[in-house]
Amino acid sequence: MDTTGATAAAAGAGAAAFSGSGISAEEEQARMAAMVEKLQARDALRMYTWLSQRCFSDCVSTFYRKTLGKGEGACVRACVRKYLLVTTASAARFAQLADPYAAVADDDDDDQD
Repeated sequence: MDTTGATAAAAGAGAAAFSGSGISAEEEQARMAAMVEKLQARDALRMYTWLSQRCFSDCVSTFYRKTLGKGEGACVRACVRKYLLVTTASAARFAQLADPYAAVADDDDDDQD
């Protein structure tokens, strides 16, 4: 069975359907980029809100002043620092898992030092 011909026919049909919609590839790419940017902004805002609530509820125990106490401020900073360290390490690990060849290249660079 010739799978190359079937793949080419499917690609041609997809291209025909795409071009028949009146949207160019550049417009579709711009639309998708705008959608991704909107989702990233929404996720960043949700993460900020969640982190603020989490660190505040863990660290702030008194409500008789307008400002944080010395211990409360240090606790909030430590809470945020821990979260950022874990998030950064997780993102780096997910990037390695997504592209295992990049991790091999990084290891090769370390060997040359």
